[in-house]
Amino acid sequence: MLSSLSVIESADMLKRYLMACLAGGVLFIIYLLLKTSSFAIGSVPKAVVTRTEDSNVMSKTGSLFDEPATTTTEVDINLYSIRNPHLGPLFNISHDNIINFKHYPYWNSSFTFRQNSNWKNSTCTESLQKKAFTSKDFGQIFRPDIQMLINSDLFDVNEYRRLKRWTIPYGYEYRGRSIMYEEVGDTLKMFPSEDSIFKVSREGQTDCISCAVVGNGGILNGSRMGKEIDEHDFVFRVNQAYTRGYEDDVGSRTTHFVFFDRSLTLMKLEHYPVGQNITYIFVPCREADYSYLRTIGNGTNVFKAPPENVRVIHPDFMRYVHFVWMRVDSFRPTTGGIMTMVALHACDKLSLYGMGYNYKYSNHYFDTRYQEFLPVLLSHDHTREIKLWDTLDKEGIVYWYRRDVF
Repeated sequence: MLSSLSVIESADMLKRYLMACLAGGVLFIIYLLLKTSSFAIGSVPKAVVTRTEDSNVMSKTGSLFDEPATTTTEVDINLYSIRNPHLGPLFNISHDNIINFKHYPYWNSSFTFRQNSNWKNSTCTESLQKKAFTSKDFGQIFRPDIQMLINSDLFDVNEYRRLKRWTIPYGYEYRGRSIMYEEVGDTLKMFPSEDSIFKVSREGQTDCISCAVVGNGGILNGSRMGKEIDEHDFVFRVNQAYTRGYEDDVGSRTTHFVFFDRSLTLMKLEHYPVGQNITYIFVPCREADYSYLRTIGNGTNVFKAPPENVRVIHPDFMRYVHFVWMRVDSFRPTTGGIMTMVALHACDKLSLYGMGYNYKYSNHYFDTRYQEFLPVLLSHDHTREIKLWDTLDKEGIVYWYRRDVF
């Protein structure tokens, strides 16, 4: 039989062993949490934030609203040298955050988006952000901290795998095939690794940033809004952004130009908006758009936009705009709609001019004779966008120039 002393010693050894195991387990759990940065999420507004690398959202098979495909070919990570980009955490916006959810029957349980780890809340006391955060219609979905731009430092194999399931411009699938990882990555390397559409940091800045978004609507013809537009800190234009000869109505300044590869097809070369002080915001919508971007990057395109001034919209931002804000079945928002949402999530004060198609005025302010607006079936939902501008204006979040139409 064991002596009482032996029993006590054995029990003491067992106790120390169990405590050592428990301490080791706690240290291991802490290590895993640090490695995944699961609690490195900063203070963010309203929407529920989660850390996940997968979400049951749209797949590349069938409808945009199917569950993710499970038979896609995975990327061999060993083929690539994965860098350590400063990726922000992922967050979810679920259908519980959406007002009038019944009008959007295709909504899945949640969408996952990338957060901009460098985002700073505005210190402007009159910022539209404050009104948007408390808005009945938009407070639950307004996320100015979303990653708006994609660049080579924010793109690696894991990010590619997360995004490739969605159809371009919401991801990297196009007509049944995935746009290759190398094609996207090599293109992004031609442009700077910036994650802001502004060339100056907002950190420590107390001044309010005012922006004018100038669409091409005929409502501006004879409006005499040019001086008012030019008084804004930044002026956003889109597509056929004629200013020469139209200064009285649309102004002369351009600080940001949102465009596609076909935006300038109807313009003469001398009217191209080219300058070192313009930031060019590009939205890839077709596979060929990456080839087009490379011609911009290497200077072989007739559109001589300085490569150092080019920014590329993140697929997450496009998905966020279209499926969280627009909530429609069309292909994508209009270019003017994209431009407006970019400015809405970056500026403190926002004015909209030439936005909202109508039949009282010609289609464009630069038309030499009246041209009736003809909506492109299934491409855009103009009615929804007009309703959105109307609500934002009525809530005092933006100013929408209505003239005598809306």
